[in-house]
Amino acid sequence: MLITADVSSIAHLLMHRPGAVIACPTETFYGLAASIGDRAALARVQRLKGRDAAKGLIVLVADMETAQRLAHITPAQAAFLGRFWPGALSVLLPSRAHIPAELAPGGRIALRISPHPLAGALVAAVGPVTSTSANPTGYPPAVSPSEVLAFDLAIDAILDGGPTPGGAPSTLVDLTCDPPLCLREGAIALASLRTDLPDMAAQKRNPSDMR
Repeated sequence: MLITADVSSIAHLLMHRPGAVIACPTETFYGLAASIGDRAALARVQRLKGRDAAKGLIVLVADMETAQRLAHITPAQAAFLGRFWPGALSVLLPSRAHIPAELAPGGRIALRISPHPLAGALVAAVGPVTSTSANPTGYPPAVSPSEVLAFDLAIDAILDGGPTPGGAPSTLVDLTCDPPLCLREGAIALASLRTDLPDMAAQKRNPSDMR
């Protein structure tokens, strides 16, 4: 297995090896990253996680322009996201018609711009990638390359960014409904989101591992 801090080597692997899946550091945990244009890699991520594909996958994007190519985003939503991105906020949005069902079950796609420099460099080089936590379902997320290795996942490489902060995962908010629904309160407190959501008050439901 390749373990390196060199983003270009990891980017080359994802772009040129069909079905490639790697572990990538984010602002919270290590995530399983695969190019969203690689259907075999998307299926492999779900197998590695050992969970229902209908739960979807969070996708990291480099910027708002890329997000708007994947999802329908209103001006008010874009202004709201601009206050929290890059950051530990993932949002469900109506997906564009060309997005595969593996990424957008029910026509909704979850997006985030990560503030982690290596994650940002990777998506700038490769394009959007998945970012589900690098652990089998039911186990604690990995916060270091050594913890990723301990899970013995059949991945191709690890982008080594050293330890990540851990703690709470990204907060997940459904912006496809009005008022928005907090599916998972995480690193960003729901109270801070309520003050910024334009003309919308966020509701909260029980935490979910859907992503």
